[in-house]
Amino acid sequence: MPALTLFSISLILWGAIAILIALRRVYKIVRILRGQTDTRQWTVLISLMSSFILGYCLAIALLIYQAWTWLSLLTGVVFCLGSCFVLFTINLISKTIQQLLATRISQQMYKQSQAETQQALHDLQETQAQLIHAEKMAGLGQLVAGVAHEINNPISFIYGNLSYLETHSADILKILQLYRQAYPNSIPEIEQAIEEVDLEFIQVDLLKILASIQMGTHRIQEIVLSLRNFSRLDEAEFKAVDIHQGIESTLLILQHRLKRIPSRPEILIDRDYADLPEIECLAGQLNQVFMNILSNAIDALEFAAQPQISIQTAIQQDWVKIAIADTGMGISEAIRQKIFDPFFTTKPVGKGTGMGMSISYQIIVEKHQGKLLCSSIEGEGTEFLIQIPIQRRSLR
Repeated sequence: MPALTLFSISLILWGAIAILIALRRVYKIVRILRGQTDTRQWTVLISLMSSFILGYCLAIALLIYQAWTWLSLLTGVVFCLGSCFVLFTINLISKTIQQLLATRISQQMYKQSQAETQQALHDLQETQAQLIHAEKMAGLGQLVAGVAHEINNPISFIYGNLSYLETHSADILKILQLYRQAYPNSIPEIEQAIEEVDLEFIQVDLLKILASIQMGTHRIQEIVLSLRNFSRLDEAEFKAVDIHQGIESTLLILQHRLKRIPSRPEILIDRDYADLPEIECLAGQLNQVFMNILSNAIDALEFAAQPQISIQTAIQQDWVKIAIADTGMGISEAIRQKIFDPFFTTKPVGKGTGMGMSISYQIIVEKHQGKLLCSSIEGEGTEFLIQIPIQRRSLR
């Protein structure tokens, strides 16, 4: 075999080795691209390159088969240089793809890290707001309990002595009447004094005053009891309580907001209470829910022509249902879907934190394993539906 032919064959072998290395690189690149998205253009390019390599090899083999003369040297050179060029191109494509994939992975990691950071910040803000709200409610509960305790002592003293005062006054007036009957002809000075103080009016009005004082002190006692029931600092754990008592205590605290104002008449409260058993719940926190919902209902009735809040309770198997509805203007569907989101509020700056309904949802759903639903029709009103288990064992 001539030396020229041997040299051509060696060039062809070197080219074949380069082609085999290039095909191996193509195989690796295709395996990498299969696990990625949005790399269709690269897959097409590699497929075309592979087809080009195979066609190139077939053409060179055909030329070698037909020409073992002086053309074999030129064929071997062309084949070797072409194979090296193909290998260089494949290496360049491989590096480009790896750089693009590394960039994409970095971007994805950055986006994921940014999303995790935003979520962590949101969770931190929500936790902070809940802690602040809980601290405020705890401070309010301590203040209410302290004020109720301080008021209760003197009021109990006054109320306890009113019955004696009423009895003594009645006895004095009785003796005075007997004196007037026994001594109808008194001296002029006494008659003048009786006329000046209007003794007849005093005898009638004194008993009325005592009855009014007794009624007022009894009312103060009811208010103090409602304040203590609302705070319930001694009931931090689940305890069986009267739900209606919690609702009434909340309404009593909000009584001043139900009165008539220039923009609307007095808000009417329509009660439809069922005969409920005592419910095992976190009474103090459940009262917070009533406070938040009723406060929002009062806000919604600020400009209502016929303001009314309806409160209905009922039993559904092992659950108790509490529905609180108002006759306000209602809310849109977009707002209704966000009403339980943290920091969402439609109130002006400084009037709402956006945490009231979010915390209420947490208390009902997470702590009581119940349901808190909101339904509204624009122009007609809004209703909040609370459902909680009657007994705590239902939570398991």
